[in-house]
Amino acid sequence: MKMAGSTGCAMAVIGGVFDDSSTKFLGDAFDAVLGMLHGTHYPDGVREALADRVIEFGRTTSERDPQRLARAVLASLGIKF
Repeated sequence: MKMAGSTGCAMAVIGGVFDDSSTKFLGDAFDAVLGMLHGTHYPDGVREALADRVIEFGRTTSERDPQRLARAVLASLGIKF
């Protein structure tokens, strides 16, 4: 899969702004969380809570591997892999 060039956009969330590479990293980590939970069939509230936790961890850790960040997010919720 080839990535398109940067749009120059940034993802803004309460308390922070993420550049393109950070936004991609957080999106990849969120996708990894959903993959580890076997799907995307969760209600919006659950998906939002998971996304909030991914963003929180992405903001407070130096981890740059989406899979490891996803495992840390799930472990923080008491889900072991």
